[in-house]
Amino acid sequence: MGKVFEEICKQYLWKLLLSGKSPVEFTSLGRWWGNDPVHKCQAEIDIMGEQDEDTALFAECKWTTDKVDLAVLETLIARSELFPYRNKHFFLFSKSGFTKGCVEKAKELGNVSLVTYVEIVREL
Repeated sequence: MGKVFEEICKQYLWKLLLSGKSPVEFTSLGRWWGNDPVHKCQAEIDIMGEQDEDTALFAECKWTTDKVDLAVLETLIARSELFPYRNKHFFLFSKSGFTKGCVEKAKELGNVSLVTYVEIVREL
């Protein structure tokens, strides 16, 4: 179900863009994977979209019964550092919600959108 959920999340992002509500005006969305030279391992980003050479969005999609925790957000932010964009917006998509720590960090950063499956269904 993970890959299907990623596609649903992409459709949600396209709908945000077309309705003028997206924080990043991307031209395409896709998955990225490659080498992380800092941690010396393979890394993957579920969804990535570029607006221009300075601005991009990064998203992680979690279809699990557990709430998405702060570690998922921190990993996504760390992986975004592999790219030279100065303006970044992060999306976390979750079937089951988010932990208190994740919600607090997202509010503190200000450039993170937390979206549950229920919200996606309501929007689409």
